[in-house]
Amino acid sequence: MKTLIRIFGYLKPYWARLILVYLCLGIGMTLQLAIPLILGRAIDNGVIDRDLDYLTRAVILIVVLAVFQAVFMFFRTYGTHVLAERVGNDLRNEMYAKFQELPFQFYDRAQTGQLMSKATDDINNIRGMLQFSMRAVVQTIGMATVIAVILFRENWLLALIALSTTPFLAWWGVRFSISIRPMFLKVQQQFGVMTTVLQENVAGGRVVRAYAQESQESDRFETELESLFDHNIRAANRWALSYPMTLALNALSVAGVVWVGGWMVLTGRVSIGTLVAFERYTSMLQEPIRWLGMIVNHIAKAIASAERIFEILDTRARIANRPGAVAITDVSGKLTFDHVDFRYSSARAETLHDITFEANPGEMIALVGPTGSGKSSVVSLIPRFYDPTEGRVLIDGRDIREFTLESLRRQVGIVMQETFLFSMSVRENISYGRPDASLDEIVAASKAAKAHDFIMRMPEGYDTVIGERGVSLSGGQKQRLAIARGLLIAPRILILDASTANVDSDTEHEIQTALRTLMANRTTIVIAQRLTSVRDADQILVFEEGAITQRGTHRDLIEQPGFYRELYDLQMRDQEEAQAAMAGNTLPDEDEVDIQAPSLAGKTVSPWA
Repeated sequence: MKTLIRIFGYLKPYWARLILVYLCLGIGMTLQLAIPLILGRAIDNGVIDRDLDYLTRAVILIVVLAVFQAVFMFFRTYGTHVLAERVGNDLRNEMYAKFQELPFQFYDRAQTGQLMSKATDDINNIRGMLQFSMRAVVQTIGMATVIAVILFRENWLLALIALSTTPFLAWWGVRFSISIRPMFLKVQQQFGVMTTVLQENVAGGRVVRAYAQESQESDRFETELESLFDHNIRAANRWALSYPMTLALNALSVAGVVWVGGWMVLTGRVSIGTLVAFERYTSMLQEPIRWLGMIVNHIAKAIASAERIFEILDTRARIANRPGAVAITDVSGKLTFDHVDFRYSSARAETLHDITFEANPGEMIALVGPTGSGKSSVVSLIPRFYDPTEGRVLIDGRDIREFTLESLRRQVGIVMQETFLFSMSVRENISYGRPDASLDEIVAASKAAKAHDFIMRMPEGYDTVIGERGVSLSGGQKQRLAIARGLLIAPRILILDASTANVDSDTEHEIQTALRTLMANRTTIVIAQRLTSVRDADQILVFEEGAITQRGTHRDLIEQPGFYRELYDLQMRDQEEAQAAMAGNTLPDEDEVDIQAPSLAGKTVSPWA
């Protein structure tokens, strides 16, 4: 009941329209209920008494009432559809706003297919209930009450016979509702699972084909689809039993009215017109009651769907503006990590432990380390995608939790390792963070990211529409567009998460040259895959197992045993020695700098950040 009340709460902004809809419903029902009385009088006073004028007037009145009933029925039906659509739109908007508000921890464990199912199919079930079921419930209760009064006024015995099956129908409807609601909840949950499999196959179509897994994925989808089919069939089987039961009970009451009423007509206790009116009222009453199975079906599905939707809407956003949070302005960009610990909600062990460092405006801080060492987790804390479990992250000496999320994130430009582009034009993708940016500003950012030349070779230049997720572009092209998007917002803190990983060496060199100018007076955090990207960094932090194990400049670190020197030997030593030899120079002897080639036996050294 609480769930239903909460659904009805979404009708509150439209109370005037709701009243108008049910006013039309009431007038239409009144006109409908008047017709059997007029029909009975027409038979008794017009047909039986052979009064053609009375019969003609009765027929005209019935036609007029039917026309007006149709008019009010139109406004009632149109009004309920509009209300249902408005509530559906409000729910979708609220769901979408919640999706934007929910923290990354939620999406770490959520399935895209389930979320899509809740935002589409579940909301459609609520719309269906508001369009049909609630109107039918009101109509059934209203008609049953008025018809019962009319019937008892005409003949109490026939009234009792006509209404004798109503209690059983009500009992059956309640029992049916209780038993079928869990079934529809399982249907909706399995629909979400099936949608997830479908979404993964569509999004990962290239991988599926590359590994020739079409048959296996088809089997996986068919398994989930078959499970959905089984859940639907079980629910349909239960619902199919309800409708015949209501029909059988209706037939008993109609048969009783005809048999007893016919005997009364033969004995002169009631007129033929009264019997006809009774039969019409009985059928009229039983028609909405026959809908009971369908009504309960819609309501049960809507309640099950609403429970799934409200589960999302009631999810608490852990990353939110604190009371009294202020907009961050006049930022210099000094970034401080003060003894930061962090652990993902689903993880047992800490991801980061005692991370402490400082980055000043104009400095480039590089994060280096093997996969899973915590580098990306560090940069995720800066725009508050997550909050530390211990310690603080500060900008200009102030805890970032003191600032509003929107203003904080406008000061942080991020070029992520996983590039995502929207199905929009190149211009719209680059200006995504600054929709009001001029074309000149967009072009300037594109040139800085070395993207302008290939953009101009596109069919419509900056107005070329990119396919979904940028599938028509190479990895390097997508990454350069992402860099341009990050640069356009002119952030005080710039985060480059392996941003040159998918470009060739020449392009990487061009981008790095351009970035040096853009990094001036700007705090830059770089996650590196190749040491060529970080050797000029003001400070390099080496991460291993969630902790900083080394820190210093490139020259400092290659003189120290550890991961960085091993990575340097693997990636750059031969290249630098060859370059030095070609220049007629020689590197200092290893003994002079106390560098010994590391033994990699039994160790896994990953060049990837």
